[in-house]
Amino acid sequence: YRTIVISNHVWTAQNMNFETDSDSTSKSWCHGNDPKNCERYGRFYSWSAAQKVCPEGWHLPTSEEWKELLGDHACDSELMDDGTWAYDCSGYKLKSTETWDEKVERQNALGFSVIAAGMSFENTPIALGETAFFWSATDTLSFYAFAALFMNEESSVLYGATEKNYGLSVRCIKGFAE
Repeated sequence: YRTIVISNHVWTAQNMNFETDSDSTSKSWCHGNDPKNCERYGRFYSWSAAQKVCPEGWHLPTSEEWKELLGDHACDSELMDDGTWAYDCSGYKLKSTETWDEKVERQNALGFSVIAAGMSFENTPIALGETAFFWSATDTLSFYAFAALFMNEESSVLYGATEKNYGLSVRCIKGFAE
């Protein structure tokens, strides 16, 4: 996997594409169950599978690590009434120049290369080419975990709670940069 040093950590600079064991709660799959989509977009992971997919020495980013990354590259941030954070400008700095609608402003200025992989609900692909969702290691209540959401026509990145039964993308992080 390509990696990048950003916000004082080493991050994977592409979505994980490692197949996890498939049981009813801990599974991974390709967008539309097409292996070619795994090659291009990485895999979707249930929240429990996301906890296990990062290689030894790496881990699923916590809420604090995601907020640090997004906040470091935001021109402004705001806590919204529903408890979701909005990080203005982070989206266009972190999005890849590929896979997004051509009208979408994106720079990939930092090499983080967020692609529009969409998400999945009950193995039904949603919003390919329009969004990217990433799990965090931090959960809240029993059915929700925090996730970062990049949207097609937004320069902001939203960070808030998402139901654990969705299939989202994963990036891994490794300690502090040396």
